[in-house]
Amino acid sequence: MFVAGNSSLCLAKVSVEILQDIYVLPVAELATTKTHPEVIRIENDFVEMTLIPNRGRVLSSYVLKGKEPVSVIYQNLVPGPMVLPGGLHVVEFGGYYLSLPWNDRDRQPFDLSFALTREEESLVEVFLSGKDMFKKTLTECWVRVRDDSPVVEVEVKITNLSKREARSFPFKDFVVLDVRRNCYLSLPVKSVKLVASRGDWAGQPGQVLGWPAMFASWDNMKDYLHFETENSPLLPCVAAMYPDERVAFVKWWEPAEFFPALSAWSWGQSWAVEPGAGAYIVVSGLRDNFHLEPQEQVSFKVYFVAFEGVSQDVSCQELFDQARSLLR
Repeated sequence: MFVAGNSSLCLAKVSVEILQDIYVLPVAELATTKTHPEVIRIENDFVEMTLIPNRGRVLSSYVLKGKEPVSVIYQNLVPGPMVLPGGLHVVEFGGYYLSLPWNDRDRQPFDLSFALTREEESLVEVFLSGKDMFKKTLTECWVRVRDDSPVVEVEVKITNLSKREARSFPFKDFVVLDVRRNCYLSLPVKSVKLVASRGDWAGQPGQVLGWPAMFASWDNMKDYLHFETENSPLLPCVAAMYPDERVAFVKWWEPAEFFPALSAWSWGQSWAVEPGAGAYIVVSGLRDNFHLEPQEQVSFKVYFVAFEGVSQDVSCQELFDQARSLLR
C-alpha cells in the first residue's frame, strides 16, 4: 500500500513564503550573487520544499511530512570545497539543477531570476529564467505545486537565441539524493557501465555490470563511484527507496526519450573522511547531443514525488506507476 503523506495536518491549501534572512555561501564571482538570496519555501499538507534561484537551484530541498519528516533531496547551504577525481575543485549545494545556464569556471549553474506568477490556495507557480552567455541560450522553468498533491511539476523550455547559428552541446540535469540514512537506488535498466571507482573497488573502468549491482544499496557503496547506464532506460524515471521509513522518491520526465541515458556518482561511505564531501548520490539525465536550430525552442517536463508505505522489493515499474497516479 502507498500513502502520499499525512493529510491530517489540514492546511487545505498550498502556501508560499519568500525568506531573505538565510545565509548561503557565495561561490560565483558575479555582481548578481547574493550572500542572503531569496529562499522560496512552498508547502502543502504533504510536502515542504525550497527553491534558491540565486544559486541556480530549481529545487533546493524536498521534505515529505508523513508520519515523520523525511528529507529526500540533499541540501547544504554552506558547503566546503572538495576536489573531484581529476583535480577539479567544486562545492555541492545539493538540490535539483540543470546544466543550462552553466558557469564553467565555478562548475555551478548561473544565477536565475524569478517571479511568483501564481499564488492561489490551490496552486503556486514560480517562474525561473536565465541566459547562458556562452552557448547563447535561454532557459525558462515553471515550478508548480498544488494543494492536494505531493507532486512537484517542473516545466522547462530551452531556446537558441541565435537567429543564424544552430547549436549542439551535451545537456544534463542533476538531482542530489539525500542518503544520510540507508537508501536503495532503483533504476529501470538491465545493466550499467563503470566510469570509475577509487582503487577499482567496484570493478575496472568500462566494465558492464548487471543491475541491480551490489552498490545499488548505499550501505554497500564503499568509496567513490561513477557509473552510467549501458543502454537507454526502459522507463523515463529514477527512484530512491528509504527502507527504514518505507518511503520512496521518484523523479520522472516527459517526453520519455528526452533523456536517453542516466549517470550517477557518489563519494560512497568515504564521504565522512573526504574534505568537503557529503552523504549523497548525484543522479543525472544525460543527452550527449542536444541540438537546437536557430531560434528553436525545446520543452520537457520533470516531476518529483515522495510517498510512504513502500516495501524494498517493489519494482521500478510499480514505483513509476504509483508516482504517475499521484499526478493531478
